[in-house]
Amino acid sequence: MKPLEGITVVELATHFAAPACGRVLSEQGARVIKVENPKGEPCRKFGPVLGNPCKPDENPIFEVFNGGKEDIVLNMREPQDQEKLRFLLEKVDVFITNNRPGVLKSMGVDYDSIKDRCPQLIYGLLSAYGEKGDKANDSGFDSIAFWANSGFLQDMSVPVEGGYPVYIPMGIADSCCGTILAGAIGTALYNKTKTGRGDCVCVSLYGTAVWAMAMMSTGTQYGYQWPRDRYQGSPMGVPLKTKDGKWMLCVVENYDRDWAKFCKAWNCEDLIDNPRFNSRQATLDPQNRKDAVLEMEKRALLCDSKEVDKALTEANVVHTILSHIKDLHSSKQALDNHFLYEHTYPSGKKVTLANPCVQFRSFGHNDFEAAPELGADTERVLKEFGIL
Repeated sequence: MKPLEGITVVELATHFAAPACGRVLSEQGARVIKVENPKGEPCRKFGPVLGNPCKPDENPIFEVFNGGKEDIVLNMREPQDQEKLRFLLEKVDVFITNNRPGVLKSMGVDYDSIKDRCPQLIYGLLSAYGEKGDKANDSGFDSIAFWANSGFLQDMSVPVEGGYPVYIPMGIADSCCGTILAGAIGTALYNKTKTGRGDCVCVSLYGTAVWAMAMMSTGTQYGYQWPRDRYQGSPMGVPLKTKDGKWMLCVVENYDRDWAKFCKAWNCEDLIDNPRFNSRQATLDPQNRKDAVLEMEKRALLCDSKEVDKALTEANVVHTILSHIKDLHSSKQALDNHFLYEHTYPSGKKVTLANPCVQFRSFGHNDFEAAPELGADTERVLKEFGIL
């Protein structure tokens, strides 16, 4: 038994963040019924933006966020279909939506309109900016509400002449926000076992950004500034490029303890006793720190990444060779832990697709479940719930 078996979820949501929530709940055993308009939601057509197909039998981007769900079509502009949804919500446990407050109210499925009719319902609302304030009714994708408004795009730009904000990361905030909402819904379901009452659970892209950036933002109240110049970093904490073109990154908690081990791994024994570099206190001097990084840059270009990797491992210094995003899909670590599953489409194309990262030892990992075709389950589901 998966922990959410017996729980039925209705998902009236588009794009990625709220559907990610539905996917997580589905992986944990919930039955998730996705409601789409007659033309289908935009996520079905997003694949070509990232060079992926979006055919009915091969749509990997849609698959990642919608695998394992059922699918019904309702035209939410039509009063009779709005009533069908309200009737369905009387009979299920969870409702997930990312529609704006005004849109939900116009359809008669905002929380205040249905809470008395559906007292059992856990209502999961995912918004751009939260329920209050000047932006409460604004739309906003992760690029705007999370990355742009959190300061990440502005302050993670490389501070050089002619520099510009980094290219917008795609889908990261959506996956994080949806997963947080799934966890909150689980908490609300548990609370219902004690109170017998439903609840409204709210998560926003912007609120998730504020939480995600908490470490970086808190220090700014005391004068810490972003962006950081490369030469403001620790010589043991900035990526260093090796002679074979790889970049190596270390994270060292105890500078004074690990400096000698670090130097030996990089064939820099002559720097071990350099008083300008060999203690954290010394590198608090901005010039010392910059000179140390410059020196390590020169030394790293003489080293082979595999040899340094081996030496740092043997010295128990936390480190890695920087990966590319494409490397995730050939990662043995990801495959061994079932963070990815392998799938072959009818075209013969073999892919690996990401699994939600939460795992339960009681039931192990899930096998691949395809995303539903548009409206594939409409008649069957509506008949089951007495709506047809």
